[in-house]
Amino acid sequence: MSKEPLLSEEELVQFGLRYTYGQLIKEGYEVLTVRPETDVDPQILAKKKDQLIFIVVRTAVFPEVGDLPSINRIKQIRAHAEKHQAITKFVSIGLMNAAAKTDEDKSKLYKGGEFYVNYSGLHELTRLTGDQL
Repeated sequence: MSKEPLLSEEELVQFGLRYTYGQLIKEGYEVLTVRPETDVDPQILAKKKDQLIFIVVRTAVFPEVGDLPSINRIKQIRAHAEKHQAITKFVSIGLMNAAAKTDEDKSKLYKGGEFYVNYSGLHELTRLTGDQL
């Protein structure tokens, strides 16, 4: 495998944000801000047809995909969005080493490497609780 260093957690987050940014632009969104800090939600503020959209992006490495924030965090994000007449969306991204020959190597993402990207697209930011099922 590669002698390049593995991507750091921050670089994984940045990759997911850059990828999502590119997809949003292709889909006709106006991206107003992107926040790469791992403790900030939403990471992307966008607009389409005068609708403000708060977008939460989660990126993970094979075999995982980005998971929704906790119910409490979702409530906080949605309350913040309501104050700004914004809607909330979620993007899940899973990354896998495209050059991997073994399952073990699929989760090793090297700087300068190529990746398969499992991009969910925009979905409502919500997490069902037991009483909602």
